[in-house]
Amino acid sequence: MKYKHAIIFVLIILSISLSGCFLFPPIKNDTAEWTVMIYLDADNNLESAGIDDINEMEIVGSTTEVNIVVQLDRIPYSVLASNNEGYADDISNSNWTTTRRYYITQDFDLVQINSQLKSDLGELNMGDPQTLVDFANWAVTNYPAKKYLLVIWNHGGGFRSLSLTKDIAWDDTSGGDKITMPELEYALSAINTQMGKKIDIVGMDACFMAMTEVAYQIKDYADILVTSEESEPFDGWPYDTILGELVDNPLISSEQLAVDIVDKYIFSYPYGNITQSAIDLSYMDTLTSQLSNLALAIMDDSLTLKSKYILASVGSQYYKDPDFIDLYDFCNQLLAYSNSLEVKNIALDIQQTLNYAVIKSGYSGGSVSGSKGLSIYFPYIAYHYYYNYTNFSQDTLWDEMLSYLGY
Repeated sequence: MKYKHAIIFVLIILSISLSGCFLFPPIKNDTAEWTVMIYLDADNNLESAGIDDINEMEIVGSTTEVNIVVQLDRIPYSVLASNNEGYADDISNSNWTTTRRYYITQDFDLVQINSQLKSDLGELNMGDPQTLVDFANWAVTNYPAKKYLLVIWNHGGGFRSLSLTKDIAWDDTSGGDKITMPELEYALSAINTQMGKKIDIVGMDACFMAMTEVAYQIKDYADILVTSEESEPFDGWPYDTILGELVDNPLISSEQLAVDIVDKYIFSYPYGNITQSAIDLSYMDTLTSQLSNLALAIMDDSLTLKSKYILASVGSQYYKDPDFIDLYDFCNQLLAYSNSLEVKNIALDIQQTLNYAVIKSGYSGGSVSGSKGLSIYFPYIAYHYYYNYTNFSQDTLWDEMLSYLGY
C-alpha cells in the first residue's frame, strides 16, 4: 500500500507544478491593469462638453483589463439661465440634472449615453472634496486595479482666478462651490489612504492647473500630474484616442500613458494656443527648495535693480491669466536680466531639475511657444492674499520675495 500512496503523492506534486493542471487549476486574477476614474463636474456651462466627452469614452468602452468609470453631475436650466452666461441648455439624454455614476461600455452613438448606469445619487455638490473622496472610494472598491488614473474634469484656475478664488471643480447648483487647493490635498490624501498607495496619475482636464504650486500641493499623494499651463478648449482631452491607446495596450506604464495623453491632446488641437504636460511629482521637493533659495538670492542681490526682476517676469511666457508665467522661461529671463552670479547659477539648477521633472510637455500655437511644462505665480499687477493658503507659499520664501519686489 505504501507504494500506492507514493504514486498518488507524486501525481499530486506533478499536478501542482504543471500549468493547466486538473487537480489544482490556477487562481484567476480578476484585478484589472487600470481603472480610470473620471470626476466629471458638468454642473456649469460645460454641460454639453461633458456629455460629448462621455460619448467619446463610449467609442472605446471598458474591458476586462481597463475599467472606465465616471461620476457626472449636470446642471438644471434654471441655474444655467440665472447665471446669465449665454450658454444653451443641453436637453439631450432625457435632460436629467442629478449626479450619476456610470460604468462606461462601448457603443458608437455619439449623442446618447448608453453605458451602464450604476447609481443616481440625486443632486451632489461636486465642489465638496468629500464628494470626490466618495467617488474614488466607490471606484477603487468596486473596480480594483493595479494602476489608477484619476481625472478631475471642470473649469480650473491654478490656485485661483483673476476674480477671486477659482481652483477646480465648480458646481453652479451648489452656489458656485469649488474644490480649493487645501481641499484638493485633503481629498487626495483620503483617497491615498483608501488605496494604500499613491495615485499613479492625477489628470486635471481643466485650465491653468500645470502650476508649481498645484504640483507641490499634491506631491505626496500622486506619482504624476498631467494638465495644462494654458486655458483649455471646451472639448478638453480627446478621450477616444487616449482611452483607445490604453485599451489596446493595458500593460502600459504610468509614464508612457502620461506621455500619450500629452501627445494625443496636442495632436487633437492643431490650431489655437494650447499646452499640456506630464510632471513627475517626485522632483517637487527638490524644485521647491531651489525656488526658495532663488527667492532668497534675489532678495540678497545688491547688484541688480528690483525693476530688472519685474522685467524678467513680464518678459516670460505668460498665459490668459498673465499672473501665471512659465518657470523655465522665467529662469531664461533671469540669466539675461540679473547681475547676480548666485541667482544665475540657481536658475540653471532649476532648469536642470525641470528637465527631469517634466516627463513630457507640448504646445500648439505661437503665443505659447515658450511653454516648458510648469508655470509659477508672479503677479502682473498686484499680489492676491489667497496665495498665502498654498503649501508652496507657506513652505518657501517665494511670497516674501514678491513682497520684497513691491507686490
